[in-house]
Amino acid sequence: MTNDSYHEPVLVQEVLRFLAPLKEARIIDATLGSAGHTLEMVKNGANVLGIDADREMLEVAEERLKKACPTPNQNGLGSYKLTYGNFRNIDGLTSQEDFREVEGILFDLGVSNIQLTSQKRGFSFTNPEAELDMRVDPTSQGPKASDLLNGLREDHLQALFAKVLKYSEARGLAKEIVERRERKPFATVGDFLGVTKKVRGKKDLHPGTLPFLALRMAVNSELENLAETLPKAFSLLKSGGKLLVITFHSGEEKVVLDFYFEKEREGAAKILTKRSVTPTLKEIRENPRARSAELWVLE
Repeated sequence: MTNDSYHEPVLVQEVLRFLAPLKEARIIDATLGSAGHTLEMVKNGANVLGIDADREMLEVAEERLKKACPTPNQNGLGSYKLTYGNFRNIDGLTSQEDFREVEGILFDLGVSNIQLTSQKRGFSFTNPEAELDMRVDPTSQGPKASDLLNGLREDHLQALFAKVLKYSEARGLAKEIVERRERKPFATVGDFLGVTKKVRGKKDLHPGTLPFLALRMAVNSELENLAETLPKAFSLLKSGGKLLVITFHSGEEKVVLDFYFEKEREGAAKILTKRSVTPTLKEIRENPRARSAELWVLE
C-alpha cells in the first residue's frame, strides 16, 4: 500500500491541541483505522494504545507505524501498541493491555476511505457488483446488510431508515424493499442502489448516501456501541483527562452530547466545546470527506 492511499485523518491539529502536552502522555485511540491520528500523537511523544475491530485496518496501521516510527521511545518519539477488538469492550481491552488511568481517549467515528473504497465489503456504492456485506469485522459479526434487507419486517426497516431519512421517505423505501425482495433477494450493492433512486435526501447528496449510512449503522450497531462505550471510556480517564469524539452525523452527535451534558450536570466533568470544532476551509478543500466532521471534547 502506498502512503497516498492511507486514510486522511480529520482535525489532526485540533486533536493534538486538546490533548497537549503529549510528551509521555498515555492516550487511547479507540478507532485506530490506518493510524493517522496515532502516528501524529507518537511523533509528539505520546504512548498510544490503538484499538480497531477491523483486522485488515490493524495490518495497515502496523505497516504505517513501523515505517514512520521504526524506533519507538527514541529520538523524542513515543510508543504504540495495537490491539484487536470492538471499542464497546474498551474496559476489557485496556485491562488486558494494562492501559488504564489515561490522559486522553479519542473516538473518530468516520469510516476509513480504505473501507469505503473496498471492492469486497459493500460499504459504498462505487462497485455495484460488490457483495452487500458492510460488516466492519466479518470474522466475528453476525448478519450482513443483505440479511437485514431480506429478513427484517417492513416496520423494522422503516424504523431503521427513519434514523436518517424523513418519515415518508423511510416508509416508502421500506415498502419498496419488501416488494423487491419478493421478486429477488438482495445480494449486491447494485441491488440496494436500485431501490434508493427515489430517495431525495439532502441537496447535493447521491440518493444512496443516507440509506447506505443507515444500513451500515444498523449492521454494525454503531449508535448502540457508542452509547455503551462512552461511560466505560470516561471511567478510564485520570483527573483532568479528556474524552474526544469526532462525529459525522446528528445521530452520533446526540449520543455524545447526551452523555457529555449528563456528566457536566453531575459535576463530574466540563464540556470544553460548547460548539463543535470543525475543519478549516483549507482542510475541507484538501479532504472533502472532512466537511461533516465535528469534534467534541469533555474534560
